[in-house]
Amino acid sequence: MMKTLVAIIIALGASLGAFAKKGQEYDLFVLQGRVYEIDLLGGEDKPASEVQVVIYQNKDIYVAFYTAKNGDYEFQLPLGFEYEVWFGGSAFVNKKVYIDSRTLKPGKSETEIVLDMGLFRPRDNFTFEILQEPYVKFSWDKEFGQFTPDMEYTEERARELEKIFRKIRKSGSSRS
Repeated sequence: MMKTLVAIIIALGASLGAFAKKGQEYDLFVLQGRVYEIDLLGGEDKPASEVQVVIYQNKDIYVAFYTAKNGDYEFQLPLGFEYEVWFGGSAFVNKKVYIDSRTLKPGKSETEIVLDMGLFRPRDNFTFEILQEPYVKFSWDKEFGQFTPDMEYTEERARELEKIFRKIRKSGSSRS
């Protein structure tokens, strides 16, 4: 399971892309990726079908939608705001992602965040308080000209979540 979490974090970093088109100005950035269902008992992870995604802009609901049947999603968001993206809805334990686009003003460059998200179903007798806060935090990195995740923060979250996953595997806990 830790390999899965590390692979998701590595894929996050490796697939994170930002690009500029000279001579064109954009006021949006693209958030896209695929949502996967993680099997906490050691089975194969698989794309999650029609998962709810809710995006908050400056703490107000901006949009809610469902991923495609293969778990893919893509959405354009205006620059200059703070976002919290909730993945999961009622079918999964929700994971949140924080994106701070306030320092990147409209008219800069087209930017893309590619973010694959691993989700799991609730389990009897287990709570996931760690996921009350965002699992990943992105901010604009002027040096690299792209959104970058706070990897130390995310790795710490992954370690804490893996501790809970180990307890679940030891108990053989069923779904809620």
